[in-house]
Amino acid sequence: MSAGSDHTGIELRRIRLGRHFEMHPIVFPLGALIVIGLVLSTFLLPSEQVQGTFVHLRDWIGDRFGWLYVAAMTGFLVLAIVLAFGKAGHIKLGQPDEKPEFGRGAWFAMLFSAGMGIGLLFWSVAEPVYHFNSTPPGLADGLDKSRMAMAVTIFHWGLHPWALYAIVGLALAYFGFNRRMPLSFRSLLHPLLGDRVWGFTGDVIDVLAIIATLTGVATSLGIGAQQVNAGLAQLFGIAITTPTQIILIAAITAVATVSVVMGLHTGIRRLSETNMILAGLLLVLVVIAGGLMPFFGSAIENTGAYLQILPFNSFRTGAFNAEGRAWLNSWTVFYWAWWISWSPFVGMFIARVSRGRTIREFIIGVLLVPTAVGIVWLTAFGTSTLRVHNEHISATAAYESALGDERTNGERLMDPDASLPSYPVLEQGPGGFFALSEDGALIGPNGGEYARGASGGVFVEQHTEARVVIDDGQLVSVRSGEAYVPPPDVAFDGAYASTEEALTPVEYLSAPVLTVDHTQRIDRLPTVLFTLINSLFDSSVMATIAIGIATLCIILFFVTSSDSASMVIDIIASGGNPDPPVGTRLFWAITEGVVASALLLAGGLIALQAASIAVALPFTVILILACVSLMKALRQDYAALGDEPDA
Repeated sequence: MSAGSDHTGIELRRIRLGRHFEMHPIVFPLGALIVIGLVLSTFLLPSEQVQGTFVHLRDWIGDRFGWLYVAAMTGFLVLAIVLAFGKAGHIKLGQPDEKPEFGRGAWFAMLFSAGMGIGLLFWSVAEPVYHFNSTPPGLADGLDKSRMAMAVTIFHWGLHPWALYAIVGLALAYFGFNRRMPLSFRSLLHPLLGDRVWGFTGDVIDVLAIIATLTGVATSLGIGAQQVNAGLAQLFGIAITTPTQIILIAAITAVATVSVVMGLHTGIRRLSETNMILAGLLLVLVVIAGGLMPFFGSAIENTGAYLQILPFNSFRTGAFNAEGRAWLNSWTVFYWAWWISWSPFVGMFIARVSRGRTIREFIIGVLLVPTAVGIVWLTAFGTSTLRVHNEHISATAAYESALGDERTNGERLMDPDASLPSYPVLEQGPGGFFALSEDGALIGPNGGEYARGASGGVFVEQHTEARVVIDDGQLVSVRSGEAYVPPPDVAFDGAYASTEEALTPVEYLSAPVLTVDHTQRIDRLPTVLFTLINSLFDSSVMATIAIGIATLCIILFFVTSSDSASMVIDIIASGGNPDPPVGTRLFWAITEGVVASALLLAGGLIALQAASIAVALPFTVILILACVSLMKALRQDYAALGDEPDA
């Protein structure tokens, strides 16, 4: 069915500047000015002030509107299922005789590369560890720690985000291809707002879509740069620093501009297919190293655990428990806001590459295939991480209980640490961590010299006037929050006393791990993926190869996310042109890198998370209205043919 021929011919205003630059006269400059203002604020204001503002905004929105994110995301899932299996399922996106523009293999590759690539690589090891170490409060009983950790992780990466993408992509495709309206977010609200969407009201909607896309993609580019930096540190010893990550963003953005120039069919498509091949190779290596039979068993069990918690978690808002609400704000609400801020980009991109498919095929493909791939990926990386840890704990217990016995069951005991990689860990003394003075003396919590080997709390105290803590390799005063400079007699030169410890990935993520030169603490979140690889391959040449493949995957996901997002933003900013010119796409590709760099400088992951949550709030309301609008349009078009879709 193709309806809405009476809408044919609607075009938004566009200004053409030469051959390679085209823009909507309001949306493009207004969106660009807001983005420039955001970037300038992060550079002109103190980073502590910017970060504090972001944190306050994140917590305020989470406390007051977390329920809205939860309700909206579950509503999108229900609506996707209704549309896929209802009467509207047979409608083709486009004209009745149109064929799909891309084969299913290329289609699935582009869906996954655009939808989740960098984030899934970043969190596939780290998130299960966090939930394993600290079980989410208030969840259903009956699951052990490992199973619960995997179930919650899959919940955040499973059906809900892909249902959101499916609904947004479907609405854009239906209004753009079937009703022949501009491929723009304002078109989604035409059944509700009428022709006002072609004026300033529509301009505001499209500007919000641009800002949401930019912050969502910048969040992914920021964490991607952190993980690329970590991979290069493993391979070549490159320092893990914010300036290094900004240089990486600039370099990879430059590569992305080449893909932008090559276009959708050559650049984005080929990179997506290459990336999926590399990701598949990395997946196979990890599965083989962790054991094929344990992988299959874990995949089935993880799927069951996910389905077990799915109904409860889909409606959980933390309304009756402050601890549960705080956890939801840090995890589920952040993820739902992140997906919502990504939805203009991913939804538009999915719509752009899905012309010629039926609604049923579209929703099932977008909803189920990436979810299944996500479960497989998370099982391979997340369950392997927890298995390495649990097996190590069991081996350690057996080893310690049998000390003094040369053999157990006829086999010689082996030190369970032997197969784990070793890392320099900050040494602790009475009351806190140790540092080295300029003359090499070990300085303890009261400014005096201490012997090695003692253990204690988490604070460092210099004399009695100022108590300080270790923060990212620096001594920071508890009173003022400023960097602490010890008096001359106990001057701190940045080299910490340390011990070498064999760590599982779980232990690594909670340990004070140091750089090789012992001068600063490592940011463990972006580096824990490579700790797992080293553990699985015993830090061998194979581990180096796997780390190289993982780093290249992250870079390619970075590139495909950047150039896909720049194409989508430019479609919106140029008034719904499905094939915008190269010049404006280059502008937005560069702008994405600048925004990611600015947010990194403003406070790293905290600023990235907060920006996504804040921008997603008004856009959530737009998406809810878009769902109502889509159902109204389907009813209108069916009524014109004497039929009516399921509600």
